[in-house]
Amino acid sequence: MKCPKCQSTSRVISLNKKKPGEIRRYRKCTNCEYKFVTTQGPEEIAQRKQVLYRKGEEQPNAKLTDDTVREMRTLAATGVSSLECGLIWDVSQKVAWNAIVGRTWKHVV
Repeated sequence: MKCPKCQSTSRVISLNKKKPGEIRRYRKCTNCEYKFVTTQGPEEIAQRKQVLYRKGEEQPNAKLTDDTVREMRTLAATGVSSLECGLIWDVSQKVAWNAIVGRTWKHVV
């Protein structure tokens, strides 16, 4: 969040969740040390939760799809390494390995 006074970055000092459905963040500018409050209402909280709990292809920055994960798992079953799968689909070896063993993409069978 930008500081309203100098447009520099700010950090959260404390959080208040006393009112149900409302979050208040008390912030302090890292540059000019100006203190201000931001409030998040119930609509914004619900929207944020929707974004946080997206699975697989619904994630906006997902590089893999359900079909590619299935292909990756069948290739790995035939003996292809996770490094090679990562190179084929342009992801890191760790991302490929996590998808193959089921740490991520658990919903794909």
